[in-house]
This record gives sequence, C-alpha cells and structure tokens, in this order.
Amino acid sequence: MKLDNKTLIYVYAAVLFILTFLFVQRLITSFKTQEFDYLRLSVNLALLIYIIIKVVKLGKVENDKKENNEQS
Repeated sequence: MKLDNKTLIYVYAAVLFILTFLFVQRLITSFKTQEFDYLRLSVNLALLIYIIIKVVKLGKVENDKKENNEQS
C-alpha cells in the first residue's frame, strides 16, 4: 500500500504532536523531581528533530509538485 506525500505529511504531523507532548511532559516532570533521564530525553528530542526534517522535506516536494502543475 503506497501512501502519497500529503498523507505522509499528516501522519508525521500527528506523530510530531504526540512526541512533542511526551517530550514536554517528561521535561516538566524532570524539572519537578530534579531527576533527569538524559537518555530518554535525548532520544525523544532526536526523534522530534528527525520527524521535523522529514515533514519539511516532504512539504518541499509537495510544494514543488504543485508549482510545476500550475506552470504547465
């Protein structure tokens, strides 16, 4: 089953929302307890950055495709 770029962008955006929520929740909990789980926070932050890069790349591809269709 092949998903088009627009659908992938929406899926990645939903995953990005969930990962951001979890990251902030862990960060706030860490500040309250003063016990930082650096490994968990760094892995979550790395996943956030990876998903952001994927969304930006897919967005550029989709915008280029749309601009090429309008010029033709």
